[in-house]
Amino acid sequence: MKLITMKIQIYLFTIFATLTLNAQQKQTRFEIKNQMISGSDEYKISESYFMGQEFEKTECLTQIQRFSLNQEMESNRQKILQKNPNAFKQLKKLTLFQNPFRAKAGFNGYGFHTLNNQVDQNLTPNNKLLDYYCGTRTYDWINGNHQGTDYILWPYPWKNMDENTMEIISASPGIIIVKKDGFSDKNCVNNGNLNWNGIVVQHSDGSTAIYMHFKKNGITSKVVGDAVDAGEFLGLAGSSGSSNTPHLHFEVRDSQNNVIDPYAGACNSMNTESWWANQENYYVPKINRISTHSSSEYNTPCPQPENTYEKVNFNAGDMLYLRIYLRDIQTGDLIQFSLKDPNNNVVSSWNWNSPWPFYATAWAFWSMEITTSWQTGIYTMSAKYYDQIYETQFAVGTQMSTAETNMANIYIYPNPADEILNLKLDNPGEKYTIFAMDGRKIDEQKINSLKTEINIQKLAAGTYILAIQSQGVTRQVKFIKK
Repeated sequence: MKLITMKIQIYLFTIFATLTLNAQQKQTRFEIKNQMISGSDEYKISESYFMGQEFEKTECLTQIQRFSLNQEMESNRQKILQKNPNAFKQLKKLTLFQNPFRAKAGFNGYGFHTLNNQVDQNLTPNNKLLDYYCGTRTYDWINGNHQGTDYILWPYPWKNMDENTMEIISASPGIIIVKKDGFSDKNCVNNGNLNWNGIVVQHSDGSTAIYMHFKKNGITSKVVGDAVDAGEFLGLAGSSGSSNTPHLHFEVRDSQNNVIDPYAGACNSMNTESWWANQENYYVPKINRISTHSSSEYNTPCPQPENTYEKVNFNAGDMLYLRIYLRDIQTGDLIQFSLKDPNNNVVSSWNWNSPWPFYATAWAFWSMEITTSWQTGIYTMSAKYYDQIYETQFAVGTQMSTAETNMANIYIYPNPADEILNLKLDNPGEKYTIFAMDGRKIDEQKINSLKTEINIQKLAAGTYILAIQSQGVTRQVKFIKK
């Protein structure tokens, strides 16, 4: 009875706790209660909240704009055929789709996107929703239906747009039949704006793929009539046209211009087979980012790059905010947290079951006060979600590097290692330093080449920090000695 009462209180809380970031994005805020917390008092949680993120759902292309786009596509086809009558016959055979996006080179986070909206299978408009999986992860409006799939940058969509995190690539071979560029890419309103940047590709069977909302001037140098291969770069995710957040709208039509939903499922009445080489599950529950911060705030106005308030170096008296950014969290999902001190001892742990409805895009935070009883050194915070463990580290009373580095990628292998740890750099480094998790310096050596063998035979079994310095900038990676 007590648990039921608590759930009722939580749901009633949402009536009073809806926060509006701006006119286009909304967060529904819930206080997290009923957590099973263990650990000493100095590591207690001060407050914790969950935020379900929602985006405005309105018309992407008007009927007039679609008519205009279809005319442009047909006109360009004819121009291509005039130059080369066999252009489309010479195309590589249509292949099953690969994902129409990828992370930029060097991205090493856990995730960078969510899938928020599918094709609406119920053609009766005005809130009559049905996706291929028989769910309602789609939308419509008074006189139309969503006809594509939306992949949204998450977290920090505007910051990640500026950093070119999501690259749009061709899902299958084809010929560019429409290319649009030069329009504003930081729009915050779905208002029927027809000035979108993007690409339309025709495949060998006559079907087409529409890639919309690209970043301005972040587009392939190829032109209408040029062939592209599967996986070839097309552009960068942005918020051009009728859009309120950086994302890719991916839309597929067959040779007769009928809408295709590339995802196969019980409620897909448009096509029976999947168009994907490896169709992703309907639910992909994961943590895209786990990090520590100086604030719980997440209220940067659109379209400004988000102020993340990320922080890794703390001292006694500071408040630490642990944030996780989620994809596809469902009712009843369990997340297990643990905090390890510099000696790798678990000093605090807690479990959280989400009692709230499904959210494709969400985040949550927990706050803790750093007291004088916290040991100096490097701490590890981890979250276990669907059997995957996500980690972040922070320092208390010592310093971890927060600067960006020009060293590009750092590779260490094997990890865990027994006798030799191999270090490989893309660009030259100056020296490496090995630290214990309590901040003690164990070893320091000059780096003379892009490939270095580090002898770790004398290290005791455990976890260590390897710091690489180049041109006054340091990047740190963790390794395990077996």
